[in-house]
Amino acid sequence: MLPNIQQLHLNSLNLPQPPHFLFHPNLRVLRMSRCGMHEVPGSTFLPLPGLEVIDLSNNHLETLPPTVLRSLKFLRVLILTNNRISNLDQLAWILSPGVVLEQLDLSGNPIAIATSMTVFPPVRQLFLSDTRMESVNETVIMFKKLPGKCEKDVCRHIPIHNLNISLITTIDFSSNRELEIDSGALDIFSNATFVDLSNTRLPIGFEEWLERKSRVKSLNISHCQMPLHEDTWTACGQFLHSLDISGIGAKRLRFSRFCPIRTVFARDNLLSTVYIDAVSIESMHFERNMFSDFPIPPPGVELTELHTLSLSHNLMTSLPPHALQSYPNLQHFDISHNQLSEIDPQAFPSIGLGLISLDLSSNQLSSLPHPILPSLLLLDLSSNTISHLDPHFFTGLPMLQQLRIASNPTLFSRCPNRESPCWSDHLDELTSLVDLDISNSGLEFSLHLRHLRTLKSLMLRGNEIRVIDAKSLPENLRTLDLGENRVQFTSNFSKLEHLRDLRVDQNPLRCDCSLYDIVPHLLNQSQVSDPLLYYCFSGSWQYPLLPYLASVKPCIDTTRNFYSILITTFIIAFAIVAALIGGFLVYRKYAERANFVYKRISLVESPVRL
Repeated sequence: MLPNIQQLHLNSLNLPQPPHFLFHPNLRVLRMSRCGMHEVPGSTFLPLPGLEVIDLSNNHLETLPPTVLRSLKFLRVLILTNNRISNLDQLAWILSPGVVLEQLDLSGNPIAIATSMTVFPPVRQLFLSDTRMESVNETVIMFKKLPGKCEKDVCRHIPIHNLNISLITTIDFSSNRELEIDSGALDIFSNATFVDLSNTRLPIGFEEWLERKSRVKSLNISHCQMPLHEDTWTACGQFLHSLDISGIGAKRLRFSRFCPIRTVFARDNLLSTVYIDAVSIESMHFERNMFSDFPIPPPGVELTELHTLSLSHNLMTSLPPHALQSYPNLQHFDISHNQLSEIDPQAFPSIGLGLISLDLSSNQLSSLPHPILPSLLLLDLSSNTISHLDPHFFTGLPMLQQLRIASNPTLFSRCPNRESPCWSDHLDELTSLVDLDISNSGLEFSLHLRHLRTLKSLMLRGNEIRVIDAKSLPENLRTLDLGENRVQFTSNFSKLEHLRDLRVDQNPLRCDCSLYDIVPHLLNQSQVSDPLLYYCFSGSWQYPLLPYLASVKPCIDTTRNFYSILITTFIIAFAIVAALIGGFLVYRKYAERANFVYKRISLVESPVRL
């Protein structure tokens, strides 16, 4: 290996054993995941004394040699997830003196045997997700019985004091669906700041522990089985910053003003009402709940720190006036997959709102107001029933970079042809547009987009376009999707010098010279050999496209040849006529001289008869 290499990734290789390494003190990270590894010899890491991270996940390891980690004085992270480790007594965990692991991950191993002799190495972050845990109380961790292994309680438990509890700051017992967590165990882990107990069974009194005893900053109890008083979640720890209570069956949510919470995930519940007075909150995720009305904070409360609000997959039908007035610094707003049919013109503040992304997709909107959103970069209007956009709609979106307006079947219903006025004529106001998606929108003609100089990606899939001329497209375009249209002819694609990805699958292309310009792009497509996707027509016969591409030749411009022949003929005719006229004039000038015949004068007089 090169001496300066600090990371080596040997993932997804066939390595029953690790390779024999040469001495390399600078290597810090070694990853050998998904290699089919069955064992690790004890001397494997001796030539690599500087290792800090070892990832042996997703192999077939059942144990590790006792001294394999002994020489690693800088080891901090050991990842053994998804192996076949079932007997923890076989792991001696002999580390270099003074080493404390930052992370030990045994998740996904079928642990079945552990005894009072089982000792974990000193570690700050312990991950035991999906390890067949059965119960945890203030004294032991019990694993489930496994047929063929020792089924007595004494050989499938770990004493809690063997875990070096005082060092642990992160604990992950998630995805042990039958795990019963005793209230006494909660007190043992009160000092942990990051706790993941998702998909487990929590005891009565968990909320009281969270509020009064825990020092947890990040808590995930999603999809837990736990008792809720009146189906309402109100608990908030005094140090809690991030909370995930998705899928616990809550119908109401309430956070008081003094709750320090910053991020809330409450997806997949039955929430219809929230009362949030916690002014420190920054991000709220309420996807897949039962909201029929837009959630608004109590009177007089403004969530000035909130920058992300997601309400997708709910039951809301309208966005009322001043809906976002209580969220003055909102940047990311997702209200997709609802039943919105109306957005009040005053729903968005006229000034001051700094939205960066707005997702209104998969609703029932037929028209839209034209809000002033000077910071908006992404707007998603796809999968609605929009039939028209206000001519001034794009005026208030000067910074927009991504516009997704696909799957609106009636989007061009008021634009019957290319010459008629259309909302798309105002796209030139989007001077920063980079991505444009108008797929599946009933478009029958090629749009004039040459003026969009910043456009890099254009999606027109699933429309009714018959002819596409690259002269109408931006010269800096890199991605163009014309799949599933009715395109028969293409022209001038050689002018798109920056085009890298062109898709014209499932189009009735003609088997003629018009394909010549797009041959290099088609040959780069991995599916061009599939005759069900790429084909062309000659007369009424359909042929696979790939064989034809090998013989296609450029078109000859017969009109240009005709004019050149005509000009040449005219020049020759003119020359002939000029030559004739010139010859005639010369003839006239010298004709008399040409007719004179010289006669010799007689020197002897002829005799005279007297």
